[in-house]
Amino acid sequence: MGSSSRALRLLLRLTLAAAVLPQRRGGVGVCGYCFAFAHPALPIPNSRPSKKSGMFGPEYAAGGVVTPGSPEASRMTPSPPSSTSASASKVKGKSVFLSGTPFRAVISRLSSTVDDVEEAPPSRIESVVANAKSISSNLGRKMDLTNPTLRTQYLTAMTAGLAVTLAMVPEAVSFSFVAGVSPLVGLWTTVVLGFFAALFGGRAGICSSASGACSVVVAALCASHGSGYLAGCAALAGLLQIVAGTAGMGKLIRLVPHPVMIGFVNGLTIVMLKAQLTHFQSAGKFLSAFTPEGRATYGCALLTMALVRFGIPKLQEKVEAAKAVPPTLGGVVISATVARFFKWPVKTLADVAGAATFKGGLSILPKIGLPESIWTPLINSPLDTLRILLPYAVTMAAVGSIESLLTLQLLDGIIDDGKRGSTKREVIGQGIGNLASGLTGGIGGCALIGQSLINAQSGGGVSRLSGMSMAIFLALGIVSFAPLLGQIPVVALAGVMLLVCQSTFSWGSLRLLGKIPNLDAFVIFLVTIVTVKDDLAKAVLIGTITSALGFAYKQSTRIWTTVSSTKLVPPSGPILPNVKSYNINGPLFFGSTQAFSRLFSVKDDPDDVVIDFTGSRVFDHSALDAINTLADRYGALGKRVYLRHLSSDCAKLLGKVHDGGLPPYEVVETSPNDPIYGVAEQPQFYEDVPVPKSG
Repeated sequence: MGSSSRALRLLLRLTLAAAVLPQRRGGVGVCGYCFAFAHPALPIPNSRPSKKSGMFGPEYAAGGVVTPGSPEASRMTPSPPSSTSASASKVKGKSVFLSGTPFRAVISRLSSTVDDVEEAPPSRIESVVANAKSISSNLGRKMDLTNPTLRTQYLTAMTAGLAVTLAMVPEAVSFSFVAGVSPLVGLWTTVVLGFFAALFGGRAGICSSASGACSVVVAALCASHGSGYLAGCAALAGLLQIVAGTAGMGKLIRLVPHPVMIGFVNGLTIVMLKAQLTHFQSAGKFLSAFTPEGRATYGCALLTMALVRFGIPKLQEKVEAAKAVPPTLGGVVISATVARFFKWPVKTLADVAGAATFKGGLSILPKIGLPESIWTPLINSPLDTLRILLPYAVTMAAVGSIESLLTLQLLDGIIDDGKRGSTKREVIGQGIGNLASGLTGGIGGCALIGQSLINAQSGGGVSRLSGMSMAIFLALGIVSFAPLLGQIPVVALAGVMLLVCQSTFSWGSLRLLGKIPNLDAFVIFLVTIVTVKDDLAKAVLIGTITSALGFAYKQSTRIWTTVSSTKLVPPSGPILPNVKSYNINGPLFFGSTQAFSRLFSVKDDPDDVVIDFTGSRVFDHSALDAINTLADRYGALGKRVYLRHLSSDCAKLLGKVHDGGLPPYEVVETSPNDPIYGVAEQPQFYEDVPVPKSG
């Protein structure tokens, strides 16, 4: 019964596919050729066409038709499988060649009773999994942001940028207060830094602004020397970032372990949550829900959250045109309209930042050039001024680069577009943005994880235009629509950020407690606490060092040996039939040298001893010195050590370590299968010792 139903379904598929588009008489039609090109499970040279050629090749991308017998058709026609592979893979599945609608993957499973059944090789089947998003992009709730029937790529990026613009305003204003400058300075910093960082940054989707991490660093500088020094600090930090990015120092972010990344995300989420909770407080206490102001504040925030999480996504499922508006933008606009219509007593952006911030007009445009308060001392006493700025600039550049690079890594995992962000470009882009920000009187900043997530969730990951449009829309809002922008309730934007906090926090890390090593759990907790209490740069540095030391300690305990008897054929002298052999297992490096020396019984061992390094590897100079010291201990008692299966580089360097004297050991029984690696990272100290090359 099962075989009959499967055969019936296959027959219906064949019939329907054949009826969709016309076939060419006497063979496979145009759709057959098209399907042969697009089907990822068929044995063709390239089962995934390039973007330039479209899904079904350059001819169909241009609206043309492939003529049977032409060179294009011959290139797209799959070659028949060899008889060897056909006889070797008699299994249940078969890739069926259909003429008709060019589906990208159709694999019909037939019964094992069919004689000529053949399944595509596993590597070809995996390509179906790799293309799963393009096959079933419309089946889930997630929208296909690149589908031109829903919205164009640029419209998606621009609407996402507009949504992020609203979320940037309260953050920029708050961080301006932290740094001790006017809210306008923070807003224009967001405009300038956000535009250039998006234009030259490492990937699409990242949004940069004045940040809390950088504002905390420079707050003391502003208090002691004035706001003009902040602009000079931002410009100098930008120059340092450009130099660091050009030197490729952004690659060092790969040394940050995953527990540190989790701790960074959790700590930053707590920082964002604390910042949003201040909007629900008055005089240091939370508003009462029984007062008109409290009901309006909590109600506006809950309304925004409900619209963003449930209302607008449900509307987008039913109304096609609603998909052009990101849920965050729609939720904030609707909440602001409701609050304005019912005259809810809620604080607006104008109430928080001051009416002068949102008065608009060209008079509030920033001036190009360093402020006079920093330019004059820089000309008169450049060394003294740089001595003041440099510590703050170095810290700011480090903090901004680390937070931006971690945000880059986070978005790489969220925006599944098959692209990896460039750490080099991201650091350089942040440097250009901070330099431009400083030259317009700004305070500098870095990428913001919360706003970047809003941008990505709104569809801004498809183009750099999202970050650039955020800056442009914010500039237009400050100049032209400032009074309207100032009427947006702060708690409406806080509601959006609360949803970002809920989705950003790594809740899975709580379930991992007790299931992961205690060291990793401790690192997550440590980085989270330091991020909340101090700053991000210290948290990442402390977490990375802790993880590295913990890893080194664990590896240092994993060196051990087995003792056996072996036959030894020394380079000179008679054959020794029964020689004691220490078979070393595990890494030999600076952390395991003491444990290595304790593995041997020098006084009780016979006169000839073999140390076999087949299961070990010598990593550094400390390991070489440990081998040499052990050999000296045997030599002091008149005993001989034979080293077996060492890298030739290790053997030659051991001779250098022994100061040119006759070493009490010999390297025996080398083979082509012995490991080949360079121990010395600075070979200029061993100029006459060539590092061997494999192959």
